[in-house]
Amino acid sequence: MTSSTLLEVLNLHASHASENSSIAATLNCWNGSQKTYFPVSYPSLSKRAFAFGAELIAQKESHNRSGDSAASMAGNVVMIACHSPYATLVAFYGAISIGAIPMIFPMPLSLGSHEALSERIKHWGFGFDEPAMLVLEEGLTEKFHDDIPTEIKTVRLSDDPSGDWQELESPAADHQPEPGDIAFFQTTSSSTGDHKAVSISHGNIIANVYGIKSAAQMADDERMATWLPLFHDMGLVGAVLFSFCNNYPLFIMTPTQFVKRPALWLKAMHQHQCTIATAPNFGFDYCSRLVSEKDVAELDLSHVKHLFIGAEPIRVSTVQAFLAKFKRCGIDPIVIRPAYGLAESTIITSITPHKQVAEFICLDADSIGIGEPIKVLDRMRFDNNEAMLGYDPSQSMAICTAGKAIDDMLIEIVDENGDNVNGEGIAGEIAITGTSVAMGYVAERKDGLVDRFPDGRLKTGDMGAIVDGQLYILERIKNLIIRNGENYLVSALEEQLAEILDISHEHIAVFETDIHNPGSDIVVLVERHAPIEDQDIDALLVAMPKEAFPINRMLLSRSREIPRTTSGKKRHFYCRKLYKNNEIKFQQDLEISPQRIMQALNRISDQN
Repeated sequence: MTSSTLLEVLNLHASHASENSSIAATLNCWNGSQKTYFPVSYPSLSKRAFAFGAELIAQKESHNRSGDSAASMAGNVVMIACHSPYATLVAFYGAISIGAIPMIFPMPLSLGSHEALSERIKHWGFGFDEPAMLVLEEGLTEKFHDDIPTEIKTVRLSDDPSGDWQELESPAADHQPEPGDIAFFQTTSSSTGDHKAVSISHGNIIANVYGIKSAAQMADDERMATWLPLFHDMGLVGAVLFSFCNNYPLFIMTPTQFVKRPALWLKAMHQHQCTIATAPNFGFDYCSRLVSEKDVAELDLSHVKHLFIGAEPIRVSTVQAFLAKFKRCGIDPIVIRPAYGLAESTIITSITPHKQVAEFICLDADSIGIGEPIKVLDRMRFDNNEAMLGYDPSQSMAICTAGKAIDDMLIEIVDENGDNVNGEGIAGEIAITGTSVAMGYVAERKDGLVDRFPDGRLKTGDMGAIVDGQLYILERIKNLIIRNGENYLVSALEEQLAEILDISHEHIAVFETDIHNPGSDIVVLVERHAPIEDQDIDALLVAMPKEAFPINRMLLSRSREIPRTTSGKKRHFYCRKLYKNNEIKFQQDLEISPQRIMQALNRISDQN
């Protein structure tokens, strides 16, 4: 099927004469208690969404008591805070069907607290010309529900796909979006109070989901299995919308269900002949460690053709362990497809070429710097188990290929001034343009909805290089730390720590010691600060906000130690180089951890 907007896809599904739940076009939701998938055909799902769109209109008119017309929902924001993937998607597609703009929020477990979700609801609920609506699940009472302001209209929705659902044959509003119109807002998953969202157009979605299919040379009869959260672009666009727009059956479970039993994901591929799956490095590593030998012996994964891996640095040990464990199940190295993308490019920017075994290049870490040629010491293909097993991270830095740009996307490497870097093998910031680049960030003001990217070009904040025509992600220039699937905004951490230490945030740098190792230390470098007396350390630890818990060490230096650009901006990625080479001059090294903070709390409590 070929469409130019997501609403056209919904209408196309709804117009299909067949209403059966055949495997040809279904959303299949895992029911943990019954241990089976419940199928909902895409035609039925679309018509249920149309009916829920009508409910949104009716609820808004009732709330306003102003007799607004149905068209009044166009451009209104609909926040979605549901655990169930099914309820989330009915609400999402329902909002799309009437021209509203959906936003899917992480639930308290993902955010870390009910208060964090309440704060997001209030922020976005009052962030536009009129209060947003909020969709919740029926029959659930949660702590954050008590904090919802009365001005925000809430609408309840069943999470049971097997229930008696009302359906409409067509959308409840006469709304026909253009490809350039806003489809939805993709919220970031930052855990540090940052309220950033990306505006995704209908054209962005269509270009990306069809571009992925074309670049990967997929057939028309693929099937997909996923556990990824729908508040994340990898789950919403990379799995759900990709399957929906390409008419692929999708077998979906929640992240919690996957974490409790990762074999469920692989069993879905086995039992339902799924050919596509996608996950971050964490997902593949988790399966390698926790899927039992008994489950492995029962799996046949020989039909799997595309295992996409991305969203976080890809580790040699992860690829080696996954292939070693599941090779007997029929997993071939050629099916593991590294990819690069971000919410600002809808999801996928590049993937490895079809039927080409991906590889790592091993670099001299000291050669990595903007505008500098990288030094390739060795290469390791995914099908070379011996090389991967013998890889020594102390001798080189292994960087995984991210492949080539998908259709209608352009990847360029630029220097610190934004000028293109000529030639292969030169490191610089990755800049992308093309049909999948999002409209921009949702504006923090009411005179416009989108702060657009200048000239439609996105400077990603990631450092990369082109080697043999393929992209390699070398470093993270942008100040973002990813840990256990959560994003921590470095600037927010630095400001919070500056307040605690009573020092300017300009003298604080927070950085990961190794972005390719999710278990590496997160360090705070504080310059121009005297050592802290022993009796004051407990008070400092107790004052640490929970957002700082990922921090492992604090280095205090009397001198000016943070590397900077000529314009005075902190160069966090160079802190890693200095740290690795033991070139940071500090007078005090403090261990910071939740355990130490708890010990400090207990000591202070005993003193009182």
